[in-house]
Amino acid sequence: MKARQALALLVLAGGPLAALAADPPEDDASRELFLQEARIVKTRAAPGGITRSLRATLEREGVTHDANIQTIDEVSPKRDLTGALELDFRDSYRNNVAAYRLDRILGLRMVPVTVVREHKSQRAAFTWWVDRVAMSERERHDKRQQPKDPERWNRQMRVVRVFDQLIFNFDRNLGNLLIDKDWRVWMIDHTRAFKIFKQLRDEKQLADTCARELLAGLRTLSQEDLEVLMSGLLNDEQVEGLLGRRDRIVAHYDRLIRERGEGPVLYDLPR
Repeated sequence: MKARQALALLVLAGGPLAALAADPPEDDASRELFLQEARIVKTRAAPGGITRSLRATLEREGVTHDANIQTIDEVSPKRDLTGALELDFRDSYRNNVAAYRLDRILGLRMVPVTVVREHKSQRAAFTWWVDRVAMSERERHDKRQQPKDPERWNRQMRVVRVFDQLIFNFDRNLGNLLIDKDWRVWMIDHTRAFKIFKQLRDEKQLADTCARELLAGLRTLSQEDLEVLMSGLLNDEQVEGLLGRRDRIVAHYDRLIRERGEGPVLYDLPR
C-alpha cells in the first residue's frame, strides 16, 4: 500500500514517471503551440550545416522534445561565393517557415512543423526535430542501402524534386533529406530557397510522373492564399516568382497528361 501511495504521489508531483507518460503532440496545431510556448531547457550546436543552427531541448507541461533553431537572415542582390556569382542571394530562417506552410497547403506533409519565435532577441525559425530518424539520404547513399519499397521511395523522391523546383531550392543536398524508420522522407533546411526568378532552376529535374495531390494543390494555389500564408516571410517578388514557377510545373504535367492520359502520369502520394 505504501508503495502504491508513493507511486501516486510521484506521478502527481510531476516526477520521472509523469514525464515519461507525457507524449509529445502529434498534430500540427499542437506542435506549433509547443514550439511557440515551450521553455528552452538547453541548447547545443546542431550537427551538420554551416549556418550556426542550434539543437534545443524544449519542455512544456511535462512534455519534452527537441527543436532546431535557425536565426540566419541574410539577403543580397548578388554575392560572390567561391568564385561563382549568385544572384538574389538568400539565406534566411524565414524560408524554413515558408517551406512548412507551403508543404501543408499542398497536402504533402513532408516538411516538419516550423514556427517563427524569438531566441535571444532575434527572430528565428523553430523546427520540430524529426522523430525516429533512421538515417540521412547521405548515409543511405554511402551505405548503399536499398529502400524496402522501391516504388514508394521513388514516388517520394519525385515529390522532393518537384518541391525543390517550386521553391527554387539552391541548397538541396543529401544531408538535408531525412529518412525515418518507416522509410518516410522528410525535407529539412530550406534557408537557401524562394528566389525571385520565375523560371525553374532545372526543368530536367521534373519527372514524367507526379503525385496527384501535389498537382491538384499547385493548380489551386492562388496569390491571395500566398499573401496571407507568407506574410512577413516572403516579399511580393518572391511570391510572384513562386507562382511563375508553379505555372511552369503545371504546364509541364498538363502537357504530359494531354499526350499520355492521366493514368500513366499521376499517382497517389505515398503516406
